[in-house]
Amino acid sequence: MDILQKRIAADGKFLPGGVLKVDGFMNHQLDPKLMEQIGDEIARLFAGKGITKILTIEASGIAPAVMAGLKMGVPVVFAKKRLPRTITEAYTSCVSSFTKGKEYQLIVSREFLSKDDNVLFVDDFLAYGNAAIGIIDVCKQAGARLENMVFVIEKEFQDGRVRILEKAPTVHIESLAMVQSREITQRDCEFMQMAIDLSVENVKNGGGPFGAVIVRDDKIVATGVNRVTANHDPTAHAEVSAIRNACQALGDFKLDGCVIYTSCEPCPMCLSAIYWAGISKIYYGNTKQDAKMIDFDDSFIYDEIEKTTDHRSIPAIALMRKAAQKAFTDWMEKADKIEY
Repeated sequence: MDILQKRIAADGKFLPGGVLKVDGFMNHQLDPKLMEQIGDEIARLFAGKGITKILTIEASGIAPAVMAGLKMGVPVVFAKKRLPRTITEAYTSCVSSFTKGKEYQLIVSREFLSKDDNVLFVDDFLAYGNAAIGIIDVCKQAGARLENMVFVIEKEFQDGRVRILEKAPTVHIESLAMVQSREITQRDCEFMQMAIDLSVENVKNGGGPFGAVIVRDDKIVATGVNRVTANHDPTAHAEVSAIRNACQALGDFKLDGCVIYTSCEPCPMCLSAIYWAGISKIYYGNTKQDAKMIDFDDSFIYDEIEKTTDHRSIPAIALMRKAAQKAFTDWMEKADKIEY
């Protein structure tokens, strides 16, 4: 939503800790005209979805939710944070507030939410997703359908979207404006675009949809793309390929001071390689949930790592430990070894 992006750029203020202050037009003082335009956009996005009720949270979510309800012709219910004496039966869920640094209850009267409702959740911000996860819980208690969510502003640099989709993989999320961390520079965006361009070009060349760029001191050290099927190599992921190329270019097995820009959140193998290489920072484009949507799902590996060896899907059997210890003893006694 272009008008909203421009308003954030003009009047929004970033505070320490990734907090975005927009109280000049949304979180304290309201711009009614802007709220109406937000309502129009939400109504357009969810037309034909069969929404019967809009659910939001007091207080900052109420204004955009009411405008959306007005445009869509459906009632709006806002979750309270304190239980009033007028509510005797309620659905409740405990959530943490990142901005306020405390926990609170979401409370929705059983009178206003039921299994017959097809809910659209509307909120002001998507940051860590705690409030949305609480709403998912409330709707589950009520038996209501919650298939759609919309946020006025999404902080793309925080993991709220990922956390929501881990809880509710089929929910459809829309954001009217996306904001980046003020730590991100134009140069960062240029390097990320290079990684994205590599991923797009690699698809054309028969590879997987992944690309990576490694940078040191604002200069490109190496790039890599996914050549798993092309090279018949299951380890030839973009990040691993870029790390191999960077180490060759620098003549070192450590990449201290380097930054990696990758078109997708690293899988467990690539993440491990990044840590072993000593890379100082990761920037990624698509999330692991985005990758899962196109059948690149690595969640089972994270699950396997958590299991003991006797419960993993690939058997792991200890064998000849005493004999294997010789190489370790020789390593410990080797005077000229290069430690890593």
